[in-house]
Amino acid sequence: MQRIAIVMLACRDYEAMEVALACHVAYLPEHVPLFILQNCQGSYDADRTLAVGQRYEMLFPGRIRVVNSIPAGPAYRSIAKLLQSEALAPYDLICKVDDDAFPIAKGWLDEMLACWNEEVNKDGRPLAYVTPLINNNCWGFPQTLDAMGIRGNFHEEAAREHYAGPPLDRRVLPAAEISDGGHGSIWGYPYMARWLHEHTTLKPDDFISATRGLTRVEVPGAERYSIGCILLRRELWQQIDDGGSDDEHMLHQFCKKTNHRIVCTRSVPFVHFAYFTQREENRDIVERARSVYERRLAHPFPIAMCGSRELEIESRLRWIEARLSVSIASQRQPSLRKLLGRAWHAMRRLLSGSGNAFMRGAAYAACVLLAGEREVLKTCIVSDRKTKSVDRGLGSFYIA
Repeated sequence: MQRIAIVMLACRDYEAMEVALACHVAYLPEHVPLFILQNCQGSYDADRTLAVGQRYEMLFPGRIRVVNSIPAGPAYRSIAKLLQSEALAPYDLICKVDDDAFPIAKGWLDEMLACWNEEVNKDGRPLAYVTPLINNNCWGFPQTLDAMGIRGNFHEEAAREHYAGPPLDRRVLPAAEISDGGHGSIWGYPYMARWLHEHTTLKPDDFISATRGLTRVEVPGAERYSIGCILLRRELWQQIDDGGSDDEHMLHQFCKKTNHRIVCTRSVPFVHFAYFTQREENRDIVERARSVYERRLAHPFPIAMCGSRELEIESRLRWIEARLSVSIASQRQPSLRKLLGRAWHAMRRLLSGSGNAFMRGAAYAACVLLAGEREVLKTCIVSDRKTKSVDRGLGSFYIA
């Protein structure tokens, strides 16, 4: 029997991740664990994201596991370390998801697994991964419009001349055209994503109904695909390593070179809140979605740790205040090591005429005992060459 684990890469988008986790746990098969890999540290948003993961870990014992032991780094490298760990060793297949991407219906993972098993040895070409129909995805955008029957509505209400393509090869497209490749039409335009969310994410039943019964299709490998949710063999992640750090680019190049297939299970509707280019302008979509899914999922607990915007701002201010206090205190107070070092040398000068090494050592040991700083004692004793043998012996006795 194939063993599957879900790996969610988390960074600092805690509000979106709360909604995503609420949906994941609602539709998570009993035998499938969800690993949350925290890949950012050092900011309020990162700390809050970690706290969100730990909260859901407590709410679902044994089913959600937070991994915060891998140093933050490029997504590919951090995920690679996790997949090579003992915790993931028992699993054959990995479903890698972004922290703002989530299913909206039961049975989603079973359908993707069925697709994997049926497509893995088909057509004599190897299968790289299976993906659901993700709404806010460059390739999935026009697919979703067609599935929902709203392409015409989009062109009437929202389409306009726009840029598409990577920064060094950007081109202007007419309103009637939609690019579904890398940096496609929806990528750089938050208002397009907003329009789409209002017809799909905020109307999940319509999205589910429109995609039910859709056939699988192969995603063209010539264009870069956004890997917000992919089901793949665990070993494949290591195989795509070309020395780079961009997991999406590396996977795209690997599929092009080796002719691996990408198959979309279009009957599985999936939500992706935002590319980084859309996030700031569309933050309110997350709040609106939380309200929709709060009622829809009916969990016995609130989706959000802090559902009040005022309380969230207060928490952020307290976080800043605590760190400013520590920073100010550290600037005002001289280093304890320096302070004790000065005291040691002052006592040496004071007592140097007595010739009593024991008194010097006893005086310094008393100073250190009061401060509780043993490492300073070691450092200063080693640096005292004139009374090295006597004081080192005393120091060893004291430290023991």
